[in-house]
Amino acid sequence: MKSKINNLLKLSAIFCVIIFLVLKYLKGSETLLDNWELITQAAGYSAILTLVYEKWIWRINPLIKIPKFKKEYGGLIKYEYNGIQGTKNIDIKISQTLTNVYVSIKSDEITSKSITSELVEENNKYVLYYTYITQPKSEFSDENPIQYGTCKVLVDDVKEFHGIYWTTSKTKGDIYFVENKKDSQAIFYRSTSFPK
Repeated sequence: MKSKINNLLKLSAIFCVIIFLVLKYLKGSETLLDNWELITQAAGYSAILTLVYEKWIWRINPLIKIPKFKKEYGGLIKYEYNGIQGTKNIDIKISQTLTNVYVSIKSDEITSKSITSELVEENNKYVLYYTYITQPKSEFSDENPIQYGTCKVLVDDVKEFHGIYWTTSKTKGDIYFVENKKDSQAIFYRSTSFPK
């Protein structure tokens, strides 16, 4: 993430210089005070342009190779807790900017939201690491209390990918993401053939 922020700062500086030169050409400047006013205007416009780029425009930049997640996924959790195994269908929402990925997962019992995340390249593949906190519905809070967890997701293809997770209550399991929610029901039948 540090390299993404450094690249964003460099881009912001380039925007600032270009905007300053355009303003200088259009408005002209004769004194140091005039130049200072143009520099502050250029810095303000550059900050706005950089924020817009970081939030949306980076997605259309062909030079950026990081995975560009869809907004919504269907999914399945295969879990193990106290020797008991089970599965649960989930709805997944992902909000992504150039520097951050936010993951929200909802099941019939809980909602979980990411606290921190990092999308890194490992062995020429992208891996999303994130930590999260769960918020159970009140009727399930005794048997499934609030907990923290970590997830490691291997992103081979943004349409369908998988990962593993573990929590503070010693629950662990696999998590599967699929772009088309209708296909998420089929994951249950195919999940045994997914690579671990």
